[in-house]
Amino acid sequence: MIRRPPRSTPKPSSAASDVYKRQVKQPLTGIRVLDLSGDLGVYCGKLLADVGADVIKVEPPGGDSMRSVGPFIEGNSSSENSIYWRHYNTNKRSITLDISSDEGSTLLRRLASVADVVVESFQPGYLDSLGLGYQHLGDGNPGLVYASLTPFGQTGPYRDYRGSDLVGFAMGGYMYVTGWPETPPNKLWGMQAYQTTSNRAYIGILIAIFHRLASGQGQYVDVSMQEAVATTTEHVNTAYNYAGENAVRCGFRHGGQFVATWKCKDGYVSITTNTQKAWDDLRAWMDKDGMAGDLMDEQYNDRFILRGDHGSHIEELVEAWTLTHTRQEITEWGQANHHPWGPVSTASELLHNEQLWDRGFYQKTADPQTGLEVVYPGAPYKMSEPAWCLASSAPEVGQHNNQVYCDELGLSEGELKELIRVGIV
Repeated sequence: MIRRPPRSTPKPSSAASDVYKRQVKQPLTGIRVLDLSGDLGVYCGKLLADVGADVIKVEPPGGDSMRSVGPFIEGNSSSENSIYWRHYNTNKRSITLDISSDEGSTLLRRLASVADVVVESFQPGYLDSLGLGYQHLGDGNPGLVYASLTPFGQTGPYRDYRGSDLVGFAMGGYMYVTGWPETPPNKLWGMQAYQTTSNRAYIGILIAIFHRLASGQGQYVDVSMQEAVATTTEHVNTAYNYAGENAVRCGFRHGGQFVATWKCKDGYVSITTNTQKAWDDLRAWMDKDGMAGDLMDEQYNDRFILRGDHGSHIEELVEAWTLTHTRQEITEWGQANHHPWGPVSTASELLHNEQLWDRGFYQKTADPQTGLEVVYPGAPYKMSEPAWCLASSAPEVGQHNNQVYCDELGLSEGELKELIRVGIV
């Protein structure tokens, strides 16, 4: 997400603030991607672009509908100020093209003939009807990796079902186990089903590229949002397979009940008691504060009672105790005793977090449209060779039309102007 950094934001170290420029070779340098995707796959294109791929975002004339999604920089709702758009399209180039027209589909086939990857998220069969499916584009480019991201995949009885992020989260099985036992199933914040699908597509594309290095052949990558979400449900499916019982919503607790999030003096804190020492240390600290109740009794020595009938009683005592401490106190004491305890961070606290700034996770750049200094989140990993970088902000509508169509595809400026006049570009 793009934000104006507060003045008190810590300064990154000189090493952490280095941003590799595009002239430095990255893992996917030399790979060209045509990004035809909507919300379901836009993050996949960003992941590819941020590690060096030349990702060309193909927008309809006038711009992609994602540009109208708020919030907007300083409340200005123009197509260039969507923070949603800015976040998901860093390092990409933009061209406009009506692929449903005969001239547009012809141009896309020409672009695909020299591309390495196509990413799309249309309903199954739509691009085939335009002569732009994998079998069409692959005939002229046998090394092409073609990834289709859809709600339920290209086959099966749900093939033609429509699906939003909410539907994917629900039908993938994650929503049923999210929330409190006494409430209806809940949805996680943001577009988690879309993000998960894009992540899985990204992995599939990288595998297909790796396969092409050995075989010279591209392939079709069929990604289902339902399946992508279903892979994230951890123990839920296996527990049912073995025990025949549906998992229950656990509220502030993890399904295993050894990890829980508690309200304290200044917010919330997570406490993990998945080892005997962690459970004993927690009880001892509560006892020192005179708030352990009966938890020091022998019947509570076995930490597995956390899973049993005593759970509610233990939770009442723990929460009464955490309310007497701050997140920092609980975190520092837990970490000092080698337990994975930590505060629940707000968005503001994340932006100020000294660990994230010190490692160079955040990257500052000057916004070309507004002149503001903005902050982008970076990659959640470090590599010994250049990998991720923020080389450019999200493009304006059709910003690279001349560059792609004239300089690279060979159209004359007159031909491009005519295509723009008749609404093809």
